[in-house]
Amino acid sequence: MSNDTFEVSAFVRLMALFGGAQQVLKARMQTDAELGLGPVDMAALCLCQKNPGGTQQDLVKAMGKDKGQIARLTGELEKQGLLLRTPDAQDGRVWRLSVTAEGAKKCTWFFAIEAELAHALFGEFNKTERAQLDNMLTALRGRMDEVITTLE
Repeated sequence: MSNDTFEVSAFVRLMALFGGAQQVLKARMQTDAELGLGPVDMAALCLCQKNPGGTQQDLVKAMGKDKGQIARLTGELEKQGLLLRTPDAQDGRVWRLSVTAEGAKKCTWFFAIEAELAHALFGEFNKTERAQLDNMLTALRGRMDEVITTLE
């Protein structure tokens, strides 16, 4: 298999794997009657919980989404009472994000679903395999950051 063929095949398999994981996550979320919230919504909310007072720009960088997508997403989370957006004291154009008490409950619920799915996918990997996967994912994230930078 040539490098080009391998690269395209690996990319297609990776995207299919991500899509499948997202479908399973979404199905489990629906089973728990959380209609209207998808994995992307919950990922954003949970990132805000992990980084209280962070900005929409922080979410843009962390999630690889554009400013408009993040503005719409945070606006919807705010409408649902899960997130607070407050203007920055020094720069009113910047929104500071914090999770409400109800949003924190949703994050706890979502983390449990993520942990269940993660265990199903990675639970049988040994320590060496986990380290290898972690190294590869870290390298891929770095490459993705480089690709994103070239698009800006």
